[in-house]
Amino acid sequence: MASANNQGWKKALFIFLAACLVWPLGMAAVEDSADIVETTAADIGVDLAAANDADSEAVSETEQTGTLIEIGNTTAEETTVIIRVAEDGQTIDETVQVAADTAVLNDADAASDLSDWIAGDQIAVRTRRGENSGELKALRLRNRSMKKNLLGKNGWVKDRRPEKNEMDVEWAGKIYTLNTANAKMVAGAKNPAALTDFQIGDRVRARVSDDQDGDTQTWNANIIVVLRRGQTLFMRVTRWVVPAEITALPEDLSVRPAIITAKVLPSKFFEKGDVNNLIGEPGTEIKIQIEEKTKIVRRFLGRALLTEFMEGDRLLVIGRLNEGTGNLDARIVKNDSLQALGVAQTVSEVVSVNPDNNTVVIKPISRKNPATGKRVRLSAANQWTITLRANAPVSEQGEKITLAAVQTGDIIRFRGVINRTQKTGQATALAVVTDKFSSLLEQE
Repeated sequence: MASANNQGWKKALFIFLAACLVWPLGMAAVEDSADIVETTAADIGVDLAAANDADSEAVSETEQTGTLIEIGNTTAEETTVIIRVAEDGQTIDETVQVAADTAVLNDADAASDLSDWIAGDQIAVRTRRGENSGELKALRLRNRSMKKNLLGKNGWVKDRRPEKNEMDVEWAGKIYTLNTANAKMVAGAKNPAALTDFQIGDRVRARVSDDQDGDTQTWNANIIVVLRRGQTLFMRVTRWVVPAEITALPEDLSVRPAIITAKVLPSKFFEKGDVNNLIGEPGTEIKIQIEEKTKIVRRFLGRALLTEFMEGDRLLVIGRLNEGTGNLDARIVKNDSLQALGVAQTVSEVVSVNPDNNTVVIKPISRKNPATGKRVRLSAANQWTITLRANAPVSEQGEKITLAAVQTGDIIRFRGVINRTQKTGQATALAVVTDKFSSLLEQE
């Protein structure tokens, strides 16, 4: 009996020791498989079929009234207006896109011109809102402060006569004399301003009414504001809608704030020579700051995870330029390169490249090693063969390259469809990110 008990004890001990040996291997296998990530329907909060079948964003029409805060470039093909509205007891600054076919009206529902509108005006706006992104496109803008009898006069200050309450403004080769006796005036930080606060050469916007003297060159001024003095912008446009292409991502996409490096893409909001353009012309590098409160969405339906992003993705960013940091603080980021689920992504080390077969053998890189803060290359047994699909872009630091330019030992990020059983994949995009990861790697 004792012998039987002894044998049972030995058997139990053997099983326990075997389990101790096998357990770390099992954990390593889980860790290995977790390094190629596939986003699920649960991750983005939508039905799988709905996400994969989506081919347009659902929209709804909304009507709001608020205060005009900023006006974008009024001579570009498309522009923006920033309207501060009250919502649930709080004020929100809405960035509203204005297209060529948007109805722009005065209070009498007659056609108006955005170049005559002034910050502080009360605006009733009808918009088409993207249900997924929150993007707002104006159908109708009605300026309730722009009454039927009021006109806009813009130009440069040529003279001012405080003793007569008069200002001369030049526009299109004509001199207009404005009676400023009852005008509200703003000159930079001076609000209210006096006529003596204006300078010759100031770029101004005025709202005027007929003085009934029969002279079309003289007007009573209701409001006069300085837009620009020399190279100094007084009415700065800080909110922007920016199409951009990612050129670099931070190493750890889970940390906030996260800074995405991107280049500005051509858009209808851009006009060459626009002095109010604080973002830059197409091709300019910008830094996009992502906070916890930033709304990040897919192209048509569902939220997006920053861990799904990769170099070369095309974004639409709605945000505000932080003039202290120079970053574009993103309120909304829509990734137009993301929609379907069942797509995998990983950061990996290149084992070999075969441009003739359009394939690359990779070794996924694990999560950070808590002890060192570095990422660790996985074992050689964990190798995958990835085939680039036709026309799949390959890039490095924002520039397009060929697969032949990818070298053994490079660190890449790829997106595509994988077969975990066969450890193969079809890549729809590949980016070399060695500069971001090489210093963080260590051998196991």
